[in-house]
Amino acid sequence: MKKRLAKIISLTCAASLTLALTACSSSSPETPSASAEQETEAPAEQGAETPASDASFPEDTVNIICHAKEGGGSDALARQVAQVLQDQQGWSVTVENKTGGSGSVGMQFVQNSKPDGYTIGTAPVELSMIEALGYAELNPEDVSLLGCGMSWPAALYVPADAPYDTLEDFVNYCKENPGKVQVANSGIGSIWHIGACVLADKADIEITHVPYDGATGAMTALLGKEIDAAVVGTCEGFSYVESGDLKCLASFSEERSSVLPDSPTAAEQGYDANVICWVGFLAPQGVDEASLTILQDALKATFENEDYIAFCEGRGCDSTYFSPEEFYEMAAADYTYYSQLISDLGIVAE
Repeated sequence: MKKRLAKIISLTCAASLTLALTACSSSSPETPSASAEQETEAPAEQGAETPASDASFPEDTVNIICHAKEGGGSDALARQVAQVLQDQQGWSVTVENKTGGSGSVGMQFVQNSKPDGYTIGTAPVELSMIEALGYAELNPEDVSLLGCGMSWPAALYVPADAPYDTLEDFVNYCKENPGKVQVANSGIGSIWHIGACVLADKADIEITHVPYDGATGAMTALLGKEIDAAVVGTCEGFSYVESGDLKCLASFSEERSSVLPDSPTAAEQGYDANVICWVGFLAPQGVDEASLTILQDALKATFENEDYIAFCEGRGCDSTYFSPEEFYEMAAADYTYYSQLISDLGIVAE
């Protein structure tokens, strides 16, 4: 997976995408001054005062702040990690959901928390986007990244009785009905909204983007036939394909998903759309080095735990581990890429 993500980053960073204003927005956002010259070395820890180290850390409950709504892939990840930390490390761990602003609400809560190691949070790929979207002045340099151990691709879902059975059918239908096809996503500026925008650009189609509060809301709307299609992750929709309620027309990855083996990738069908969601963990800057190392090592052990790996496999997710340094390099590269892409696609936060 590391090789695949590296290839995606190198290819997509070189691409310049242009999307019709009707597909995403009528105006372009102000883009931050980030450039391709951004340093890829992990930044030094910052903070006015570093708390004293405690060899017995943690003595109290560790609280995981999840940026996403209950029921989605990121929420499931947070709760699985909490369970493994409790079982494997003997820690007391809770999960609290703080949603909004394409994940910025939850991440900023962690960023502004007391740097004692007891408040950590999920760090989604949107960490590399929210500054360009204008949601918050927050990027990978502003937090301490603890490691990453889960990723999964975007996928296009439609009702089982939809008048299209392939991605080509869907594209042709959209071209015959420009702007009429409503496609749900997990929120304006979310990775799944980006995925839908990339598909629209690559296929040269006009669609209407309909944001919902998380992937769960998008899938509920699609199952209720409130909208025509949805772009969310493979892990959030494969069970509905198995039950016969939905069809997956394509996954946006280089290889077919293990949970959707009969659904071809967009690339197989002639559309170069690779959109991968990763979710790791972060802490505020300023956590003392000893406690930070304990957190990082505990998460590494969690990501290598058999129960955790089985959990990822069961949800169709890649469990490849990225160290804090590797995680930062990936997030920084995506920051450069998405800052340009969001400007090119004309995506504006609402």
